[in-house]
Amino acid sequence: MLEKILGSDIAMKIMLHLVHYGEMYPSAVAKDYELTLSAVQKQFARFEEAGVLVSKLVGRTRVYMFNRKSKAATKFYDLIKIYYDGLSVKDKEKIFSQRRRPRRPGKPVI
Repeated sequence: MLEKILGSDIAMKIMLHLVHYGEMYPSAVAKDYELTLSAVQKQFARFEEAGVLVSKLVGRTRVYMFNRKSKAATKFYDLIKIYYDGLSVKDKEKIFSQRRRPRRPGKPVI
């Protein structure tokens, strides 16, 4: 359903990643879903141009996050969050299997 609202499957995947991780960079989404980087970058640019997302440079990487200053973007985030909350735990584990945050030094791997 969400892909119908957003216009493409790639846009839906980007939004779900942003809700789950908080901030995201295009190459990670492209790698997770085995998509072309240029297609993912175009979607991120489209959302940034619309004012839904904002970006910042971290080193040489452009990181995107939701625009919390825009009321429309906040409502848009709430819509995506409702869809995200409706996913089962099994679906979330399947979609977001890649770990994005570093482990604590010395923490045992189970």
